[in-house]
Amino acid sequence: MMSKNRIKNIFIHNWKPKLICLVCAVAVWLMVNHLLVRGESPEWSIDDIRLSVPE
Repeated sequence: MMSKNRIKNIFIHNWKPKLICLVCAVAVWLMVNHLLVRGESPEWSIDDIRLSVPE
């Protein structure tokens, strides 16, 4: 098992790139959610998605 210092270093060091990646991932998710699911995009309708992949 990893020592406490090693685990602590993994989370403390290089936190800026991790934060940037998290912000980018959230931004992409929000854009896709808005454009494809809630937008009036003719390519992807929420009803079409439900028909192709039923719950």
